[in-house]
Amino acid sequence: MLASPKINLERQALPVLLDPKLPQQKEEILRLKEMPYVVVVDQIESQVIDLIKAETPSKTFSQEELSKKVKEFFQEVDKETFGIWVYYPWKNHIVHVLPENDFIRIRTIRNNYKITPQEHELLAGKRVGIVGLSVGQSIALAMALERSCGEMRLADFDTLELSNLNRLKAGVTSLGLEKVVIASREISEIDPYLNLSLFREGVTEENIDDFFTANGKLDLVVDECDSLDMKILLREKAKAYGVPVLMDTSDRGMLDVERFDIEPDRPIFHGLMGNIDLNSLKNLTTQQKVGIGLKITGTDTLSPRMKASLLEVGQTISSWPQLASAVFLGGASVAHVGRRLLLGDPVKSGRYYVDLDEIVHMETLDEIKVPDLKNVQNGDFKAAIPDDILPSGYLPSNEELEEMISFANLAPSGGNIQPWIWVLDQRGILHLFHDKVRSYSLLDYKGTGSLIAFGAALENLRIFCGKHGIEIEMLPQIKNFEDDLIASIRFVSKQNQSLDIPYLDLYEGVSIRCTNRKNPKRELLNEDQIKTVLSFVESEDMNLDFLTEEKDLEKLSEILGGMDRMRLFHEQGLQDFIHELRWNDKEARETKDGIDLATLELSGAEKAAMGLLKDPRTVKFFRKFLMGYGLTKISHSTLMASSAIFLLQSSKYKPDLILEAGKILQRIWIKANMMGISFQPVTASLFIFQKVKRESDPGFEEREVQLINDHYQALKKMYGVKDGMEEIFMFRLNFAGEPSMRSYRRDVSETLIKLG
Repeated sequence: MLASPKINLERQALPVLLDPKLPQQKEEILRLKEMPYVVVVDQIESQVIDLIKAETPSKTFSQEELSKKVKEFFQEVDKETFGIWVYYPWKNHIVHVLPENDFIRIRTIRNNYKITPQEHELLAGKRVGIVGLSVGQSIALAMALERSCGEMRLADFDTLELSNLNRLKAGVTSLGLEKVVIASREISEIDPYLNLSLFREGVTEENIDDFFTANGKLDLVVDECDSLDMKILLREKAKAYGVPVLMDTSDRGMLDVERFDIEPDRPIFHGLMGNIDLNSLKNLTTQQKVGIGLKITGTDTLSPRMKASLLEVGQTISSWPQLASAVFLGGASVAHVGRRLLLGDPVKSGRYYVDLDEIVHMETLDEIKVPDLKNVQNGDFKAAIPDDILPSGYLPSNEELEEMISFANLAPSGGNIQPWIWVLDQRGILHLFHDKVRSYSLLDYKGTGSLIAFGAALENLRIFCGKHGIEIEMLPQIKNFEDDLIASIRFVSKQNQSLDIPYLDLYEGVSIRCTNRKNPKRELLNEDQIKTVLSFVESEDMNLDFLTEEKDLEKLSEILGGMDRMRLFHEQGLQDFIHELRWNDKEARETKDGIDLATLELSGAEKAAMGLLKDPRTVKFFRKFLMGYGLTKISHSTLMASSAIFLLQSSKYKPDLILEAGKILQRIWIKANMMGISFQPVTASLFIFQKVKRESDPGFEEREVQLINDHYQALKKMYGVKDGMEEIFMFRLNFAGEPSMRSYRRDVSETLIKLG
């Protein structure tokens, strides 16, 4: 092959091999050697010395003996026509090397007997395809160095960017150059005889069959591409052609092996992707790629730092991270296992890990401790019942009582914990108690979250009794935060018709009331709808304000998103979050409490990302380095899809007023749902604000306390909260239609105690 004076050096990826025994090529060699800009590298004598040493490995030669042997060698062989000359246009170097068999033998002689000569002979007939040459470059180089194949097919359409230089063996002089060219040049400078086929547009639907079969079928495919649809297509073709696939993920040294050559019916990706629509994987956003990628890799097997990094994608980083050490480790793993597979050794399908942190027992971040609930106990309900209440004048039947409690239990509660216990005493008086074991939570500061739930449940009970003609006397009992007894209900009488009580028209809405977390296109409330919502706040001790401007919602999303981070940074807050979520329908049905993941209305990518938080070490890592901005994303979507965000305030921070706030909120919630308006609490931050404001050691670090105080002051300024007013509850209203899923409720039998 003759060199051309018109070679495009930016596109030149392969060297020019020139045989001096051929006259025309000999002339080209002489021409190039005479060029002033061409560097001539003629170390053929040193290579012959290596040949001589290899012929008699047991003998130690002196320098004089070696010089004599070399002289004798070239007396029998014409030095000028021995071997070949290799011209590297991109470097303007021409190099004199041994003939192919001698070159390969000497270059790989230090492999013996990790790889035997017989194995090298077998490997020389193998063809390996590598798709994706960021991670794939290290694999290609390792396989080339070991010469574990005779042909490589390299595929990548991308060019080198500065951000690739953290893991790809190249320099700034190669910026903008095709990655496949960089890899090809590197390999060619190691071994000009290694057969390289380049797919410079990457693997496509049009050329994928050529990639697998041109000039002979591949014996192994290495997948290191980023395109999810191409990953699937590669495996479909690999199954069709009976070619094994290896993949390294650059995290925890995970190596994926799929032996389609001996298991043609094996599901791709070990069945983790389920039924796949190839077209649905095209043109995905980065966040969508992360979500689907997590199906492939799994979330439980990722390192804490990788989990933390993936939650930052689209926030503080644009794509998932890769380190050179992990990439080079992956190159070694794939090269080693790929060689053994090509030699016919029993390499099984599966996933394998070379996790250096675990192997070397390196220091890791301490896991967040699970809260010890042994000291959280309910009081003696029987002893707490006051004896100065007159007996009920009417005793509901068992059926009536259970229907009543079931209706009351339709009330909302933070995290759907349902923190109520109803106790019917011997006098026919019903008492509402706080189930503190269930409600132990960062977001139930001083029991205030539960108090709002109790207010809502009592409002449900009042409406039920009014509808069914049961006159009741509701006696508030709570005097101090965290008291066990909340209220007592005395049944006065029963009539044959509904009672004339306020808000009886809300009865039909209790059963349809729900939290709706869908984020549809934003639609504003009209003036009448806002007036209706505000009309429910009749107490002078309460005030309800709202924000509707998009710029205000944007600012508010920064506050609430920042507080979502703070909640998860708190040890108890993180554990609350993990334990209140029901990660699948089976869990939700079994417990009939907590927040069903389906009710969060998350996309597939967001659900996958949410699963990363199940490992407390991930958030521990965030907290250590004050990261975790990806945790704010859900709040941002929630806020920006809102018609309005309301803030309920109270003149005093007292349990009876918070209980009353729960009743008001329940009325607003029911009425909104009856009007076709969706309701969602966004109030978690307020409980944290109160904790930080009122406790000397709230469980946050000093820098976190400062951030929380900054968020608190920003919130007060946005709503114009007057001095002395206390922020009790925040909620959003929007038009979201029907939720995909409603929360389950515990059976009445689990919440009702009848004293004999």
